[in-house]
This record gives sequence, C-alpha cells and structure tokens, in this order.
Amino acid sequence: MEANKIKGESKSIVLSNGVELTYCERGETHTEIMVCGAFYFHTAMPLVEKLAERYHVYGIVMRFDGEASEKNADGTIHWGRQWGKDIYDFVQSMGIKRFHYFGKCHGTVPGWYFVKEHPEMLLSFSSFFLAPHVRPQNSNHWFELLSGNDTTEMMRVAMKKPEGLKAKMEEMAAIGDNASNPAIPQYAASPEKLWESKEKCEKALKTLSVPIGYLFGSEDPLFDDYLDSNLFAIRNTKGAHTVILEGERHLMELDEPDRVVREVFSFIDGI
Repeated sequence: MEANKIKGESKSIVLSNGVELTYCERGETHTEIMVCGAFYFHTAMPLVEKLAERYHVYGIVMRFDGEASEKNADGTIHWGRQWGKDIYDFVQSMGIKRFHYFGKCHGTVPGWYFVKEHPEMLLSFSSFFLAPHVRPQNSNHWFELLSGNDTTEMMRVAMKKPEGLKAKMEEMAAIGDNASNPAIPQYAASPEKLWESKEKCEKALKTLSVPIGYLFGSEDPLFDDYLDSNLFAIRNTKGAHTVILEGERHLMELDEPDRVVREVFSFIDGI
C-alpha cells in the first residue's frame, strides 16, 4: 500500500486482478463525482480539498509496479494505458457510471485513456497544464531540469512563491525519487501515446464528444517545450475551453490552488 503518497487519510482497494490501489476520498456528502489520478497527493491536497467543496472526489495513486495487462508489442508495460485501465477498473469496482475527471500534467493521461476508450463515462475532462503532443517538440527544458542536480533551481522555475519550496521538498522526501522511473518521461507527458499514431490522436481531437477544458500557465517551461502541440490542441480540439493564466508556472496547484479550482468550476459551469 502506498499510503505515504497521500498526505492525510488514505484507503486502498484490491481490484479483481489482485492489484491494490491506494486512494483518498473527500467530499463524500456530494452526489456528483470527480475522479483524479496522480503519482502522489501531498502538495496537491489543498486542491483536492477545494474540489471536494463541490464534488465527491476520489484521488487515485498511479502505480509503477505490479501485475499489468496493458503491454507493448515487445512485451514491456504500456504504463500510459495501464494507468487508465487501473482507474477504469477502480470506477467499475466502485459502481461509478459517470464522472468528471480532473488531471494535472501526468494525471491527465488516464483522462485521455477514457476519452479514447470510454468517452461515454466522462461528464467532463479538465486536462490541466498538458495536452496531447501531435507536433514536434520545441525544446526539453522541463525534463532537463528534472534530471539535473540543482533541485532548488528546478523549483524556482516551477513555482512563483518561495515559501512553496519547503512544502515541495518535504513532499519529495516523503514519496521518494519518482523521477528516476522510466515511465515518467516516456508516458507521463505523452498522452498521445495512447493512440496508435499521432495522426489518429489528431483525428480524435478534431472529432471527440467529451467536453475538454485546458489550462496552461504562461511561464510554465513544459508549456513552451511543447508550444506547437499545445497551440494545435487549443485550436483543434473540438469544443475545447482554454485558459492561459499569465504569470503562472508548472506548480500552480501549489502556488494558487484557489485559482486552479476556480478554472475547473468555470469550465464545468460553461458546458
């Protein structure tokens, strides 16, 4: 059980395939459900708590090990699809039929899995700080920062408020070194890999039926790393709602959780 990846009360469930998933549950008095996937819920918990003021929120930890049914042709695990399949199995086990999905960065990948495989289950999808990448990458600043040795510099670029650094460092100490896992760069920033080709992903963006909300920060290095793809998604995702917040960086859920949640609610209210 990966309880250390959740700050506060956590639960677990054993799926029919024997895999154990750790999750948090907030806002149980609400009837409308929102599902969130993430590698961990520490500095993101204020955001979860604010979402739970309006929704019954399930925050599910995306795993890196255990039994896997989603494989590549060479037999290796397709973690992008596996994260989506895990959450599908979770909502099935819970008897959840339809829900809103919220994902931030890597947490968007299961949402895109549902867009592709089970769109009828999604009431809406808040795909924040990340869109599928169907155009060539512009730069690699974000992952260079992640793989570097200067954690303080990476955090400075990632957040506006210096006081957030202490909380982020405490989070990293609690969860361990996720950045060394090859699933991080290979699948976490690449929801387009859920499709057989970028061309098929592009076609899906232009024809999808799920309400999609995009949010980006103007000073997020990951936004610039995939600038051409992000602009393409903004302009070509059918019916998309898009907001670019001036001055916000990649960890805006830590800097400005209220601002992020306001954009979630604004998007859903406008559907």
